[in-house]
Amino acid sequence: MKKLNIFITGASSGIGKSAAIELCKSGHNVCGFARRSDKLNDISEQLSREDGEFLITEGDVRNATDVDKAVAQMAEKWGDIDVIIPNAGLGKFNPLDKGTMEEWKLMVDVNITGVLQTIHSCLPHLLKSKGHVVNIGSLASRQVFHNSGVYCATKHFVLAMSESIRMEFSGKLAVTTINPGAVNTEFISHTDNDDLRTEYEPNFESGMSPKFIADAIVEAVNSGGRGIYSEITLRPDRR
Repeated sequence: MKKLNIFITGASSGIGKSAAIELCKSGHNVCGFARRSDKLNDISEQLSREDGEFLITEGDVRNATDVDKAVAQMAEKWGDIDVIIPNAGLGKFNPLDKGTMEEWKLMVDVNITGVLQTIHSCLPHLLKSKGHVVNIGSLASRQVFHNSGVYCATKHFVLAMSESIRMEFSGKLAVTTINPGAVNTEFISHTDNDDLRTEYEPNFESGMSPKFIADAIVEAVNSGGRGIYSEITLRPDRR
């Protein structure tokens, strides 16, 4: 299996952290990008010499300079960029009439602008390597849920962007969209509405493990020309 050079945003926790670890353990080189470099250091401590290399880059996906700098560091160290995973994202649950422009703007800035910035910064490298975009969508990419209209809209965007890449770069790039349901991460902690956070916490705590999602990402990345996982939907097992 070819060793790939992979760029992951939001790599300090949750799905991003698990994906970074599992991809390194699969032998790939991973550049982890996040605001919390101390959390990225935790990943390095979990890896062995037999694993792929892990490069720490610190920054905010909303900041074009930060993303460009990280991409340049990665390209300088390893040359090619083969796979990108624009994973950084967040959700804030609230009825539309109680939502604030601040929380709506934050979701748009991270979940849409952050994804766009990552793709834009990496696209020349990906086209050169005939690479792979692994977008992190959600069940909300295809459904709309109560109290999360804006979040769902941002995840609809992710799926639309994947389809755009698939059509415009047919034969040049691979693209996969991972659509998880509830995952047991710190995701729900971003919700400021105390009542909804308390109501929804058990659903997320009993949800899928981040490693389960990471395993699906690894499977898609390792497909290696045998086929492309165009879209993977993962739901909690409620049996």
